[in-house]
Amino acid sequence: MINSIVNANVYIQSVKLAGKLNELELPAVKIKTQETTALGLYGTTEIPSGVEKMEAKFKFNAIYNDAWKHENPHKTCRLTVKSNMQTNAADGVTKNVPVVATISGLFKEIPTGSIKPQERLEAEHLMTVTYYKLEVDKEVVWEIDVFNNIFKHFGKDLLEEFNANQK
Repeated sequence: MINSIVNANVYIQSVKLAGKLNELELPAVKIKTQETTALGLYGTTEIPSGVEKMEAKFKFNAIYNDAWKHENPHKTCRLTVKSNMQTNAADGVTKNVPVVATISGLFKEIPTGSIKPQERLEAEHLMTVTYYKLEVDKEVVWEIDVFNNIFKHFGKDLLEEFNANQK
């Protein structure tokens, strides 16, 4: 079976951005590690120590006041991405399920674009992400909240003991 996602609707606060974005890059979950070596270990390894900073990129195809007014670099902005994932097999489409990404953070790069003759304007905005939740078919794949020490993968709280030890 092959899964495919070919389109999405993006909402900034509650403003629908249909037709306004050329591309959206969701945050990458990168694990921060510490290199370690010690007596009794034949080699060097890395152990997890947190999550790297997350970013999301948005490529606008023009200037949109209704969307850009929410990009205050001093206030958290929430984006919701809603799409459909289609599963294909030898006999055709077997299933369609919702995929929802919720992203919150601060915009840190807000270019106003570049104008060229007979070409569409493109402005790539960059958000530093403090909250990210990815759901596929209503199952939480990732939920990361930097300020509240939430780090979940497929519903399992990976920081449960870490947080309990600090209470």
